[in-house]
Amino acid sequence: MLIDAMRIVARETGFTLIDHAFGFTALRENDDRHLLFCLSTGEWSICDSRTAELIANGFGLGSFLVAARRYFDLPSETAEAVRREYAA
Repeated sequence: MLIDAMRIVARETGFTLIDHAFGFTALRENDDRHLLFCLSTGEWSICDSRTAELIANGFGLGSFLVAARRYFDLPSETAEAVRREYAA
């Protein structure tokens, strides 16, 4: 499932996940730069954790992996492994 791929990426980049009925919210306890919101529908948003300003958002795994590489320092090898495993 798409939401599972997003969870893997969040965990691999040091986020703590808080699951809820619509998906999950994630934060880094020792890094106050970003908050991540992912819905089970495939929608995602990255916000500045200090101002709540929207930094990036999108839909689907492809755009999520691009944003994770840019904002969360997701290694390209991990992004490619997740893409292969969850390719539709």
